[in-house]
Order: sequence, then C-alpha cells, then structure tokens
Amino acid sequence: MLSDMRKQIRVVMFIVAAAFIAGFLMSELWKMIGTRGSIRHSQNPEGYVGKIGDHNVTTDEWRAAVSYMTDQYKSQNRLRDLDNDDYKTVDDQAWRYLVSQLTWAKVLKAENIQVTQDEVMEIMRANPPADLRDRPDLMTDGKFDRDKYDQLMKSPDNREYFTRYFQQIAEMLPKEKFRIDVLSAYRTTSPEIQDGLTAANTTWKTTSLYFGPQALKEKSEPTEAEARAWYDAHKETFRSKQSRQLSYVFFPLAITRDDSDAARQSIDHAYAGLMKGDTFSNAALDVSDFEYDSAAAWVARAQLDKTTDSALAKLKPRQFSPPFLATYGWQIVQLDSLKKDSVMFHRIVVRVKMGSEALATARDSVRTFIEKAAAGKFDSVATQFGLTVQKTKPLVGDQKELPGLEVESPSQLLLWAKTAKPGQVFDQPQGGANGYYVFALADVKPAGIQEFDKVKQAATWHARQDKEKQAWLTMAKQALAAIKAGKTLEQYAQENPGVELQNDSFSGIEDCRGKKGPEFAGVLAALNPGDKYGVVDADWGAFIIRCDQRSSAGTLAASDYVDQRRSKVGQDLMQAELTAPEIKDFRDALAD
Repeated sequence: MLSDMRKQIRVVMFIVAAAFIAGFLMSELWKMIGTRGSIRHSQNPEGYVGKIGDHNVTTDEWRAAVSYMTDQYKSQNRLRDLDNDDYKTVDDQAWRYLVSQLTWAKVLKAENIQVTQDEVMEIMRANPPADLRDRPDLMTDGKFDRDKYDQLMKSPDNREYFTRYFQQIAEMLPKEKFRIDVLSAYRTTSPEIQDGLTAANTTWKTTSLYFGPQALKEKSEPTEAEARAWYDAHKETFRSKQSRQLSYVFFPLAITRDDSDAARQSIDHAYAGLMKGDTFSNAALDVSDFEYDSAAAWVARAQLDKTTDSALAKLKPRQFSPPFLATYGWQIVQLDSLKKDSVMFHRIVVRVKMGSEALATARDSVRTFIEKAAAGKFDSVATQFGLTVQKTKPLVGDQKELPGLEVESPSQLLLWAKTAKPGQVFDQPQGGANGYYVFALADVKPAGIQEFDKVKQAATWHARQDKEKQAWLTMAKQALAAIKAGKTLEQYAQENPGVELQNDSFSGIEDCRGKKGPEFAGVLAALNPGDKYGVVDADWGAFIIRCDQRSSAGTLAASDYVDQRRSKVGQDLMQAELTAPEIKDFRDALAD
C-alpha cells in the first residue's frame, strides 16, 4: 500500500481545514517530530534519563515517550483495563521505543530521508483508520463517505484522535521510504534466479542408508584415561570466560485497602460531578486512567466482561451508569449506541493503585537498605530487614539481559557489574514486577581453562561421541564398498538390521535442509535419478544416498522468487544498518 502511495504522493495533494493543520499539527506535533533526533544538552548530567549513542535522553523526552506508548498500549487493550504490570510493560516499551527512534533517526539523517506534512496528510485522507471504516455514521448508501470522513478530521473534538494517527504515520513513513530505497538498490542476476528456482521448484524422492548410534552393536564407554586424553587434545573447548555473579534482595509492593478506598473516592467524585451536570468528557479528563475518546468504535458485546455488558444494557443513549467495580478498578460507562451484538460507548476508569504515601515509605526503605548495605555486609543487612538474599545465574561475556529476572534497566546494571568489586552494592535499585530489586556483586571468577575434574563428564561425553562416530563411519565405508560391488541399499539394510533404510520426499532444497541437514541437502542438489553418493558425514550420523526421482514442480514463479529474495536481502541490509548504539539507562526506579 505505502509503496504505491509513495509513487503518487507528489502528484496528489490536498488541504485539510486550516484550523486543524495550522492550529495544532503544524505547530506542536510537527515541531516535536521534526526535532526528535536533535540533542538537547543539559548542564546537569545526572538529570538525564539515559544515553542512547551520543544522545542524552532528557526527562521531557522520556515522559513524552511514556505518554505516547501508554496511549498506544491502551488502544491495543481497549476492552481491558490496565493493571500495574501493564504500566510496567508500558515503561519498558517506552524505553525500547526511544532506542528504536534514535537509532532510526541516525540512519534516516545519513540517508537524507525526509517526510512532509502533505505526504502524511495525504496518506491519512486516503487510508482512514481501520476502526472508522465500518462506522455507520460515515456511510452513504452502504459505502464509506470520504466527505464525511474529512468533516470528522476537521472537527476540533477529534483533534486528539487524529493527532495520534498523524504521529503513527509520520513515524512509519520515513522507515517505509528507507525500506523501498534499500530494496531498490538490490538486483538479482539471471543465474541467481535460475539457481533459486531450480532449488525451490525441484522435488526429490530418495532412499538412504543411515548409520548412527543405533547401528553400533556395542556402546563405547571411554576410560578415564581416554577422557583425559580428549581433554588434553581439546583444552580450548573448556576455556571459560570471566564470570560475575550478583546477589539481590526484593522489596515487594502491595496494594492496600486504603488504595482501594482512594480509587472509590475518585470515581465517586467523578460521578457526583456528572450528576451535577458536568460533561462526561470533562469528568474523564479529571480522574480517568483511560483517556476519553470522542471517536468511539463499535465493539462486539461478546468481547465485554459480563459486568460492563450488563451495565450498558440498562442504559439509553447518552445515559451513564453509577460507578461499578471492573476487573482492575472502578468505572462509569456512558452509552453511545447499542445494537443486538455490538455497542459503542465511553467510560471513566480509575485503577486501584498504590498511593503516594505507601509508595514513598517503600522507597525510603529501599534507600535506607542501600545506604546500610554499602557500609556493611549485604547479607547481614538483608537479615536485619527480614529479606532473603538470592543469586543470579553467572554473567558471562557481553550480556544484554539479566538471566532469570525481568528488571527495569538491565543495561546499566550489567554495565556496572563489569567493573564492580565483590561486595559492592549497586546504588540504583531496579524496578520489577510489583517491587524493587537491590543488587550487589557477589563473586568474580577469572577466565581460563577449566580443570579436568570439573569438566570430566563433558570430556567423557565428547570422547564417547568421537569413538562412536569413528565406528559408524567405518561401517558406512564398508557398506559403500559392498554397494559399489553390486549390492543394493535394500539388500544391505536387510542383511544388517542395525542399519536404517530411510525413504524420503523433499519439496525443494530448503525442505531437505530442514529434514536431513545441510550436508545431505548439499549432496542431493547435484543428484539425478539413479545416482548414488556416499559417505555423507554429519555430526549425528552418516548416509549413503540414492536419488530415486527428481522432477520440477513449477510452483514458484520467477517474479515471486525475485520478490522473496529482495525482501530477504532488504531485511539483512536494514538489520546491518540499524545497529543499536551503546545504551546507558539511568532511569531511577525510585524517582518521584
């Protein structure tokens, strides 16, 4: 769709209402999008939320990203209120969003790829959001009415809704332009197309003898001397990198009855305002955790929870319900339109969440723990606080994630762990699911060759594999000699019960690669009916192969192959271009 739009963009232009464009989009939003890639330096480095490449992420940028991703997440979960875990997910998504946007900004600047307001607005007009395309009030004689859609876009009441849509397209369009440019730069050659079509459109039927562990009459058990000899000959196999292990404690956060009472008081306040004549949209803006959306869409009633559906069924259009408890909090719903199987409505949602005083108390406890642990022993301070000390899996190499734990800012924690000394406490607590983690470096193990006694079991396994492999390769070579002397594969398998006779069909080389491995597929590509080949040596066995049938299926057209190949190469090139920069995450889990 966008590829076609890009060809037409410069030909087709239109002007939307001046109040809408000149009022908000041309000033605030376009200014924000246009300066997203710029670097705003602060005099106080500690005031930055993080650093992505050479860009210092400011608090304003972070809050804007969280606000935007919250809106996106709520749109995706329209019929489900968001709980505390959801908001934690939003924070993680906002950080990944910033990393992605700043990475893209560098690439787009280098390639001089830009978008204009006219391009974005043309796409908005030509491609209405999916949730508006079936709205009855936008239909004329059963067809979507573009004039009505234009009027909907011009309405000030819908400014927030279309601003979000504008931003989505403005973010997507330059990336689509870059993708098109990358794909346009790649050309497939005629020999490449021919080879690709042959590999994809050729089918084979084969018979093969398989020699593996099952073919061996006796299992080989290496002696300790043989295992040690294998160890001595392959010591680099047992070279370990430096590893660092972290200790941690967890401070849980729990919602109290006071938090539930506070949510109820908030929703009651909104309801009292509605009863006095306040508009539903104003009440929602005042207290709701779920933004008021003037352009509500039809929703299947089957998707609603029973409590909400029951409340809506009792209302007439423009009426609102008393407060009632939903899955994750309190809500008031206002009916817009109701049909037998679908409904259009607005709602005010107040989540039950931890109050500021309880949260401040929890944060004070975490800070106090960090101060005491930094001056004493981590384990003993944990005992004083009644907390259990646990340990992470060893950190090896340049890890990007913390194994076994989901924390808010793993990159900065792992960066600290690389240079910290045993016993040192990380002074930035990490937010997790319903609580905070505090970490200390427990132990550092140097790099080097592991001693035989510690890897004896692994060395024994390798020695056994080598002995068995030599044994089945010897069997396969003896079988190959018998076959060259005139014996068929079927005869040999019948005379040697441990050898497996396998019959296979393959629709293309990739199918063969997936079923039998690259060694088998590489040989098969060159075989014609009646050809035999052996011995094919793989880590897990050996084969003698006979091609029984080879034919052309003709299922993949040349144009389709070219598209697939260009898409694959384009993805690889884009991935190479979009190398993530160095990331430093300074987000403070205890920040107010």
